[in-house]
Amino acid sequence: MEKAAKKRIYCFDLLKIISIFIVFMHHIMMDLYVVHPMHNLKILEDLIIRPNMNLGMIACGLFVLISGATLALSGREEEPLAFYKRRLIRVLIPFYIAYLIYFIIRVLTYNTIFIYGGVPKWRFIFTIMGMDEYLAANGIRTFTLGVGEWFLGCIILCYLVYPFLYKAHKKNKYLTFILMTIWFLFINFNYGRFHFTIASHMNFLSQVYNFYLGILLIDKEVLVKLKKWLLIITIPIILFLYFYNPNIMLPDNIKTTIALVAIFITFYEMENVISSFEWLKSFTVFFNKISLEIYLVHHFVIYQVDYILGYRQLNGIQTLLVIVFDLIMTVILAIVVEKLSGKVYGLMNKSKN
Repeated sequence: MEKAAKKRIYCFDLLKIISIFIVFMHHIMMDLYVVHPMHNLKILEDLIIRPNMNLGMIACGLFVLISGATLALSGREEEPLAFYKRRLIRVLIPFYIAYLIYFIIRVLTYNTIFIYGGVPKWRFIFTIMGMDEYLAANGIRTFTLGVGEWFLGCIILCYLVYPFLYKAHKKNKYLTFILMTIWFLFINFNYGRFHFTIASHMNFLSQVYNFYLGILLIDKEVLVKLKKWLLIITIPIILFLYFYNPNIMLPDNIKTTIALVAIFITFYEMENVISSFEWLKSFTVFFNKISLEIYLVHHFVIYQVDYILGYRQLNGIQTLLVIVFDLIMTVILAIVVEKLSGKVYGLMNKSKN
């Protein structure tokens, strides 16, 4: 336990909280302003979506990058099947619980269990695998309710390749970096030629590079070699990409990944400062514990509240109250899902004994 405590990096927890809040506000903005014009949130849109930096894409990419970093930080080398079992149980149990909760809400809302519109029954296997929304984003009709969105399926695919990426990095980190970078550049400079239905920033084939960068950047040997260049260039890069208005003619994913690396390194170098505040550590640890659950439930909370409101026009105060209510309900529901998941984990452990 003591060893694990020493390995905890609180800046990762803080980055997750910031990312969750950005994703939450991005989806608030999309549903209340873009999809259902209930209130003018143009100011919020302009803050989140910049010509060279989309904070929503940044937030999702940070989750993927930090996932790779925290897995590599543990230093656990185990057989792929053992790793898959451990990670999939961690993400799928909360997903099943959140899915069931929202299914019940949808049935009560529409007063019918027939809420899927004739999707072939065999495709429920995609829901069991946690891949339903990711495949839906790829144009395949599934039993998705939007729980976990594309992110859940994408991170599951990243977990599937993790043992091999980690092994390749350990064997030859420089060759692995070169090959992965060539892959990333090839995919993003040629993305339009492949006619993917899914957006490029949601595609596993692109996000896997951010996941790999987490493995690379947590390597102490790599960070030591970068040390003298770190904060001298990372903070100017972040500020430049956010405030520079003319659109830089690079694929969005490449600009996003440059920003991700700069943000990750900046926060990592501030770890000593962040970890010096006990209240901040307690706050970040608590929310990190339910970070996955927040990701799973936040969007359907937003959907459901806006539906109950009838998508009517709101004034500024009403909009603020809706945002606060959405946030509170998201946290409460995330805690419920986390507690129920804990009960399931306990039952599974008992059955083993």
